[in-house]
Amino acid sequence: PRWGLISRALELDIVEPVLMAPLRREWAAIQAEAAPLRERYDAALQTSTRAAQARLASQLNALREKMLSRLRSVTVLDPACGSGNFLYVALQRLKDLEKEVITSPLFANLTLAYPEVHPRQLYGIEKNEIAHDLASIVVWIGYLQWLDNNGYTGLFKREPILEPIDNIHQMDAILAYDADGNPVEPEWPDADVIVSNPPFLGGKRLRSELGDHYVDDMFRLWDGRVPREADLVTYWFEKARAAIERGTAKRAGLLATNSIRGGANRVVLQRIKESGDIFMAWSDR
Repeated sequence: PRWGLISRALELDIVEPVLMAPLRREWAAIQAEAAPLRERYDAALQTSTRAAQARLASQLNALREKMLSRLRSVTVLDPACGSGNFLYVALQRLKDLEKEVITSPLFANLTLAYPEVHPRQLYGIEKNEIAHDLASIVVWIGYLQWLDNNGYTGLFKREPILEPIDNIHQMDAILAYDADGNPVEPEWPDADVIVSNPPFLGGKRLRSELGDHYVDDMFRLWDGRVPREADLVTYWFEKARAAIERGTAKRAGLLATNSIRGGANRVVLQRIKESGDIFMAWSDR
């Protein structure tokens, strides 16, 4: 039951506005461009030469391929992926839209197209070994489930059934060490979209939960960017903000407690507003 509640919240509150809404706008624009071409193509089947029909068919195919290529190239990162809930939902929604494009009447009776959106487009970071291994399995099973539920199983028979997903990394997302043992900022994979449910831990509980050594190194590494009194979740907000400012990500959607609005936490939100913007938020849920 809890998974049903979580997946619904992830889909509606995070994955849909951050990942899918921009893609749906692109798809609407493609449909608007393709509709008059389809009318001309259908008329040409009755009145025009094969050359004219082929020219219109080629234009329609190009529009479909433009949208499919977009869906098959978009990348998603969850830098606190746990057992892969966000990645699972993102993959399902991407593949649903891909199927909608493939089966659209606008492109009926043209060249065949098959679903190619793949788990390789998904990236994850998870510190816990068991959760990391589970995330790869969840994403891959979700992919196979979608193929089976949508009638494509026979086209993708393979052994072994489960393949490893190298894009999900077992590592700490906010603190790493160089060869000399100095704290350094971990590298996140570049991705168009970052969606995540980072860990919440109030500033007053950092040392008791994470230990003095870890907290001292974390404070030293992030000094000047994240206040020392801030909730642990804000480190993910700042790192996502920096990725967008740098151009290695386009949008991010992150969960937090509503206390992120005040105190030391608010400094991180102010930096987001200064270098970019907050386009959607809920004050309480």
